[in-house]
Amino acid sequence: MSSSPRDRSKDRAEIQQTEVPPTSWLAKVHPYFKDPERVVVLKLDVLLLTWAFIAGLLKDMDQSATTQAYVSGMKESLSLYGNELVEFTTYFSIGYALFIVPAQMIQTRVRPSIFLPVCEIIWGALTLVTYKAPDAKSIYALRFFLGVFESTSWPGLVSLIFNWYTPKELGKRLAIFGVSGVAGNMFLGILQAALYRNLNGVNGLEGWQWLFIVSGIITMVWGAVGFLLIPDSPKITRALYLSSVERDLARSRLNEVGVTSSELIPFQRLVAKLRLLVKSPLTYLFLAAYLQFAWSQRANSYFLLYLKGVTDSSGQPLYSTYTVNLIPLGGYGISIVCNIGLNALSDWKGWRWQVSCGAAALQLVATSVLSGWPSSHPAIMTFYFLTFATSAWGYALVAWLAEILRKEPEARSITVAIAVTLTYVGHATIPLRAWRVADSPRYPIGFPLSAAFCVGSIAMILGIRFYVNKYPDILDWGLDREAGRDAAVEESSDFDQPGRK
Repeated sequence: MSSSPRDRSKDRAEIQQTEVPPTSWLAKVHPYFKDPERVVVLKLDVLLLTWAFIAGLLKDMDQSATTQAYVSGMKESLSLYGNELVEFTTYFSIGYALFIVPAQMIQTRVRPSIFLPVCEIIWGALTLVTYKAPDAKSIYALRFFLGVFESTSWPGLVSLIFNWYTPKELGKRLAIFGVSGVAGNMFLGILQAALYRNLNGVNGLEGWQWLFIVSGIITMVWGAVGFLLIPDSPKITRALYLSSVERDLARSRLNEVGVTSSELIPFQRLVAKLRLLVKSPLTYLFLAAYLQFAWSQRANSYFLLYLKGVTDSSGQPLYSTYTVNLIPLGGYGISIVCNIGLNALSDWKGWRWQVSCGAAALQLVATSVLSGWPSSHPAIMTFYFLTFATSAWGYALVAWLAEILRKEPEARSITVAIAVTLTYVGHATIPLRAWRVADSPRYPIGFPLSAAFCVGSIAMILGIRFYVNKYPDILDWGLDREAGRDAAVEESSDFDQPGRK
């Protein structure tokens, strides 16, 4: 029989009182930190979440560098006058989609604290050498392998966050991690503008070439830092910044709210989890909801091309290259504020599906207006910027999945990996017709398709709500009721063993 919430609280209280945490000096700074659990959460926020945020920032910065370079001189330097920009994304997405699920499966057998930093260092090196690419074919190959090694990052880091935070902490922290991609694009715009202005022509290299050099070096250095800061999961952690008591506390606080954290598992168990996922309607409802979110978000991916093509009454470009790189920063700022704010609200109120549906409805309005393509430049800019306010949609969904599958650490990680895999399959194929460079800036297929995805995602979100209300046992026992009950008994008994570390 599994332990009750009262028993779990007692376990945690005993762990907290076992010894004074070595970071108790924080209690002298502020009484808030007299609670050892708050010290553990602070360490996770400052070290794990910060590393994940910057790693996510660098991932999206490296991923978007080709587009930024394209509008900053690479197009002319390499004579890229066809559909090469979309094809760069296609090759990247193919590599990403092929390896994302295998990468997540590897992390059930190899410690993330080793696997993730190694992959980040390799993709940083690939980003760096892109500055020497002589033609589009070379960039196709580099983008493919960049996708292979970047495929480890986003789902791997989301899984780490799943493993360390309780449901009431999860949405806001997923959002903080999530806006790292927005921050990456924001930082990339600032960096490219600065490089274009200050380093263009230095040592015979153009500003867009310096972008790849600087981005690659930063990524490799931060990957090396990951060897020290990634704590794996509470069950197998060997993080130097967590004492043995804090490791026990990290496990017990998750156990108290019924969350099971991951561990290195046999291959047979992994296969069993995959079978359960294939059989569960929840898997397909979540995938349909999340994929349509991700594909709809493509609506602002080519904002830079619109800005570069806007002309004044005399037919001259309205914005300089420097200004084109800076204007989207406003949209990124809107995205950061809305994402964190709305997901903090979803944590506070438990409004997972409400936040997701609300953001989807806002995206529906924006993409519907852009489908009609107003004749007013200010109107187009307004609704383009509005699309940046909707990214909370996806992170509220992911946090909700983690709550629903709180007893299924491997299943939730694999589900996220499958979702991202299929997202990139879409990114590799949908733009070839819906977001062609030749259709810029009106995109007569792209904007209506994004609006349709909003409607479809809302329908699937409501489907998830119906399913969970009909089968509430999934919250307590996971996808396999019998195995989930056995696991709960085993996990609760772990904390009955004296001196367990």
